[in-house]
Amino acid sequence: ACLGFWILFPFCFQRRLQYTMGESSAASNVSTIAPPIVWPLTPLDIREKTKEILDATEKNLCEIEKIPLNAVTFENTVAKLMCPPNYKTNPYYAACKFLQHCSTDAGIREEAANSGKIFSEVRVKGRMRKEVYKRVKAFSETPEAKSLPSYETHFVEAALKNYERAGLALEEEDGKKLQTLLAKDSSVCSEYQQNLGSDTTKLFFAPEELKGCGDEFIQERLNKDVEGKCTITLKYPDIVPIGSNCEISETRRKVVEAREGVGAYKNNLELVAEGIGIRKEIAALLGFDSWADYICSSRMSGSVQAVDDFLSNLEDKLKESGRENYLTLLKLKEDHCKEYGYEFDGKLNAWDSGFYHSLLLKQKYGVDAEKIKEYFPLDHVVETTLNIYQELLGLKFTELEDEAFWKWHSEVRCFEVKDTTSNDLIGHFYLDLFPREGKYGHAAIFHLVKKSTENTAVDCMLCNLPPPAANGKPALLRHRNVVTFFHEFGHIMHGLCSEGVGNSTRLAKCPRDFVEAPSQMLENWVWQKEVLERLSRHYESQETLPDDLLQSMIRAKHVNVAFQSLRQIYLSRLDLTIHGKNPPKDAKDLQILVDDLRPNVSLLENPAGNNMLRTFGHLMNQYSASYYGYLWAEVLSADMFATRFQKEGIMNPEVGMQYRKMVLAPGGTHNITDHLTKFLGRPPSNDAFLQSRGILEDSDARL
Repeated sequence: ACLGFWILFPFCFQRRLQYTMGESSAASNVSTIAPPIVWPLTPLDIREKTKEILDATEKNLCEIEKIPLNAVTFENTVAKLMCPPNYKTNPYYAACKFLQHCSTDAGIREEAANSGKIFSEVRVKGRMRKEVYKRVKAFSETPEAKSLPSYETHFVEAALKNYERAGLALEEEDGKKLQTLLAKDSSVCSEYQQNLGSDTTKLFFAPEELKGCGDEFIQERLNKDVEGKCTITLKYPDIVPIGSNCEISETRRKVVEAREGVGAYKNNLELVAEGIGIRKEIAALLGFDSWADYICSSRMSGSVQAVDDFLSNLEDKLKESGRENYLTLLKLKEDHCKEYGYEFDGKLNAWDSGFYHSLLLKQKYGVDAEKIKEYFPLDHVVETTLNIYQELLGLKFTELEDEAFWKWHSEVRCFEVKDTTSNDLIGHFYLDLFPREGKYGHAAIFHLVKKSTENTAVDCMLCNLPPPAANGKPALLRHRNVVTFFHEFGHIMHGLCSEGVGNSTRLAKCPRDFVEAPSQMLENWVWQKEVLERLSRHYESQETLPDDLLQSMIRAKHVNVAFQSLRQIYLSRLDLTIHGKNPPKDAKDLQILVDDLRPNVSLLENPAGNNMLRTFGHLMNQYSASYYGYLWAEVLSADMFATRFQKEGIMNPEVGMQYRKMVLAPGGTHNITDHLTKFLGRPPSNDAFLQSRGILEDSDARL
């Protein structure tokens, strides 16, 4: 490709600048290095560079295939699979596909999405190269392979498993069929995600229909598109306050229906039906009874049966308390309707639970989310969060000046990360925090570049946090937003602190039922008094969160926890059922399933015609048959926090460094349970999870 059309900041150039991030976030006069990414400026640039990557990928595989079976070595075979051209160890790879999620140019987004689809298809085909597999197999039987260090041995074993799970033992005809099915699944998932990202739905409400949302919320959205009406999108900064604060039930219902009702997100429900059918065929070809069996066999859980036992055990313990939580909210609704003259329909609807949960927090626990958010201005939360992570993990962050790096939007920030002791460069991360049209609509971390012999790692956080107000008032975060930011930043640390060349490629990915655990563990920090006192600072008075508000938040942390956990179990069951032995055949069957399963597990009726599978993006990406991992990981995270940090100090740098080296550094290599056992001093347990939530006073259950 013509580099004249690219923004060029290669790692080897190492442009150095002077910059101080803030009051206590980084030392002054620290030279910084730009990230090792070359970004495209036009769709043509993406197409040309994508072709270069595909050509280099094919060349890499052909070179392996030409090696005589008696001449294979680690360097000429396995090492080439650890950092191939079409993986994130190549900075150009991220440059070609990532901007589909955040570029302000629709043409760039479309071309980047197409590039991502092509890369996915090529990866699938690459896993079907029998001649490459033969060389890996041959090498695994050599004396060199048997004498490798444990890290390299892991990659040999992982490469073999990778090819075998791709069906290389299949007959030629079945192998071709498998390739076709995998490509179809990739295409279906891509279309589903594009439907989510490109949505421009707008709802219009009169100010009185948004009663309870606050004057500021209303004024920011009034008269934008329709005179006398407030414009509401389906982005989180719009829908979350409505779900939590709007007193008008019909408004809340309309918002839920816009996200889940017939016609929401185009043909996404039909795409789910198509996708799960394709995955069932793939699993059958590979010798598994279901997609869930195929996926769980490579997770920490090891099997669908283990997951089913785990979920059943939790559901049994939560059901009674969950019903009590439900009845508490229902009684609150009845009293609220009587007080204000609203009609009481005798049940808690799907659009009621968030509102009455918030009302309960205000009335019984004194938790006023609108008041509390005044103490969490975004800039202060971001800077303090970064400081806490630096102290805890022995790292140093330095922000790059705007002219030091290319950005896809003016609000994007970039930071350099170094080890405090050695001053070695570890990598970079980008922050893109506010919603806008065409941007990925949830909160997520994208691992743009993985560490290799030539590059350090680069991560990016895309969030949709509330932006600053038009009147100049700073962006203020609800505490749940603070939790989200702290959680997502934990994923950045996991990506950057992973050690070893090629770590976190397909051969070393963390199991999906563990990958959330490190970030979930770190959520505990934003519920500790000493941390909340640091994170909070009133946007006007500069005072920290008053002790009465702070204590009310802490007391209310696990209010309705059983009811909320049943919702997570419902989503996990839904995921495993649609990916089970007898998946629903079409959108109609998916509707029947949701209508039946939701009330039986979550206790809430499913609104007629609504189906959250239209917007449940997790099940149309790498989390298919893996959503249970959030609960599984939550159990592990509670154990790590209670066993080490709660006992030895939440800001204990020694424990923090052990956590970084024993849990984060290995990435997905070797056995995750062994890493946790080393850090905990014993095998993992679910005691801490159950006890911290008041579900059990004592438990001898084990994962």
